Amino acid sequence: MRASKMSNEMLKLKRKARRIAAWTQLQQGLAGKQPRNWNLTQQLYKSNAEQLHQELRFLLIICVLFGSVPFAVLPHCTSRMHDVVQHCWLFLLYVWLCFSAYLELSDSSGDLNNLERNFYIFESITYLIHIACIIIISLSWKRRIGQVFDTIGKFDLASGYIVKRKKIRRFVHFQLLLLLIFISCTIPIVFFNSVENFWKSWYNWNTYVVPNTLTSISFVLYYTLMEGICRRLKCLVKSLHAELQRGIFIRRAALQELRLQHRSLLHFTKIVNQTFGLSILLLYASSLINFNTNLFLFYKAIENSTGAHWNWWAYNNLFLLMHTCKMFCLLYFNHNVQREQSNCLTLLNTVHSVDEDLMETINHFELQLQDNVRAHVACDLFELDYELIPALLMITANLFIFLLQYDVTFQALAHAYDSLDT
Repeated sequence: MRASKMSNEMLKLKRKARRIAAWTQLQQGLAGKQPRNWNLTQQLYKSNAEQLHQELRFLLIICVLFGSVPFAVLPHCTSRMHDVVQHCWLFLLYVWLCFSAYLELSDSSGDLNNLERNFYIFESITYLIHIACIIIISLSWKRRIGQVFDTIGKFDLASGYIVKRKKIRRFVHFQLLLLLIFISCTIPIVFFNSVENFWKSWYNWNTYVVPNTLTSISFVLYYTLMEGICRRLKCLVKSLHAELQRGIFIRRAALQELRLQHRSLLHFTKIVNQTFGLSILLLYASSLINFNTNLFLFYKAIENSTGAHWNWWAYNNLFLLMHTCKMFCLLYFNHNVQREQSNCLTLLNTVHSVDEDLMETINHFELQLQDNVRAHVACDLFELDYELIPALLMITANLFIFLLQYDVTFQALAHAYDSLDT
């Protein structure tokens, strides 16, 4: 009996040893294959990132020239010499804009009253501060700009999203076309305003038109990123809808994978909004100042219609339209991203299952979808949704009333001063 027990134990030990040996050989085999699979995955990531680079190459070159992104965003342009060239160019450009603003405001001070001169000085200062912030933030992203395209490439590979070249090009070209139309409209108006003095028109152009062009180019890149996020969310919604159509055969692993993809996309959206947060805040500040200033000057021009020419009306109307479009576009693209999140949440709310593990995954997904991506914009001071429009209208009304009171007080003080002199 003892001999039989010992033989059985020996057999069990041999079986256990064989299983351990087999498992070890399997792990060694997988370890031998892992580097090749990892290299293949990295090649696919790189291929997706390079494809996205090619589609946005024209926009990226423009952004590099005007300081919206660092030189390192372009392939084979990561050397220190490229950085030095870009830093010198942007420094000279910014110095020239400051010099032009000084000459413009000092030269036109004799043609403007004190109130108008203060308005234009404040507007010019907000433009210069905004451009400086764009340049500083973009240059600080030298080490991390490559990770943006790698992150997008990894998400596309994991989700199966196919980059549609024609749609990306059409979107970028449309945004640049709108900017080109604005520049083309301002050229004849600005230079016709001072036909007798070319340099005065040139300084006016560099003080008001060029800064708005630079900030608009920066936001074309932001709109492109937000549109890309929205399209990838649409792809995720389609994948979720296809999985939920399986009914009782819904796979928990598939829902978990979609949830992880959404989490990475949500994290990327927050990073984009936080990066552009200060720029968005300055854009709203400068746009509100310009919008209210133009409204007040329109009111003054209606009171004294003999002093305003047609080119002045056209110039101010053009800037009024441009700043209105800027503020609305930021709300529009953030609303599109939030709308796709709401579509995901609506689909998940229709699921009813008795599987506790599946419902736990769905509940976690729903909690994740309730995060408002528009709340992480503009330095977390306000949410970029359509509810902001009534608040902006209220601010505009209050500022207009304030400017009216300021103008009445200013005129009364000026009249009292003149009466004392006489």
